[in-house]
Amino acid sequence: MKRGRLDVEVSGQRVVLVGRIDDSVTLGELAAQLPAGALVLDTAGVTFVNSIGMREWIRLTRALAARGAPVTLERVADVMMTQMNLIPELRKTVQIASFHAQYACPSCGAEATPLIDAVAHRAELRSLLPPLVPCDECASLMALADFPERYLMIFSD
Repeated sequence: MKRGRLDVEVSGQRVVLVGRIDDSVTLGELAAQLPAGALVLDTAGVTFVNSIGMREWIRLTRALAARGAPVTLERVADVMMTQMNLIPELRKTVQIASFHAQYACPSCGAEATPLIDAVAHRAELRSLLPPLVPCDECASLMALADFPERYLMIFSD
């Protein structure tokens, strides 16, 4: 289904979002159109989020939380991570299984947005310590290319 500049694909309990979450999107009523029970939201295809889009995202997560079923986020786009870290309420309403973050290699300068397994690295993430990621170009360890708080506050207690 199309919602403004955002495509929403539902397959069983999995919902894949692709496109922009901006002022063209209304997500508040989407919860009523999704299957009952636990849901997995995949936002890897989200390319842009603005403040109005985040308002709609909050409306969606609130509506899903009101249903009482768990919501797991997988493959969260880096643009979503930076925005979600600004909203403390999301720490309680969603569980993040994996996310993309911007990394840079100090040895060769390569940049990447690897997928981080939030479950495997839960202890580090709670301490705002980004996992080290090997560089695909030179095999050196890459480092988070931004302040940890921009990606990891959502994991803190």
